[in-house]
Amino acid sequence: MSTMSAADQEIGDTPPQVVGAIAAGVAPLPFLGVYAVLFLIHGSVHPVIPPDITNSKRGEFVAGVIALALFVLFSLSVLWLLNRRRRWVFVICQAATLGTAVDFVIDRTTGSIAVSALLLVTSAVAFVLSVLPQAARHVHSPLGGRPERRRASASTGT
Repeated sequence: MSTMSAADQEIGDTPPQVVGAIAAGVAPLPFLGVYAVLFLIHGSVHPVIPPDITNSKRGEFVAGVIALALFVLFSLSVLWLLNRRRRWVFVICQAATLGTAVDFVIDRTTGSIAVSALLLVTSAVAFVLSVLPQAARHVHSPLGGRPERRRASASTGT
């Protein structure tokens, strides 16, 4: 016998499509976190000669700041989708990851194809699952996100 009320059970019901999108969509996060730390360190505390991806110590630091900002944005996009707040930030982040991964797979000078192929597959899956109607219903359901505003007449009793 369950002690949860019907409302509590509805809140916990996240469609499998949304769960799958989130599970696939978190794949870039470890890479962004590692790159952010690596480039911030190479651009400040422990410079490397020659720099990894730019021509200067300052460039490495800027790349680290950009990777850190992307890490924060991607993390927020996952949380917003999970918490029924916003879906389109997640969709845009996955589309950006997909485009970057396709470019890296096509351009053989960017290094190993394994990570790019992994991100290509996971971002494609996350993108497709996040644009399905179930994901839209999940975000726009009355149970999540922002509280609905009451009309002034309802709150004043007139």
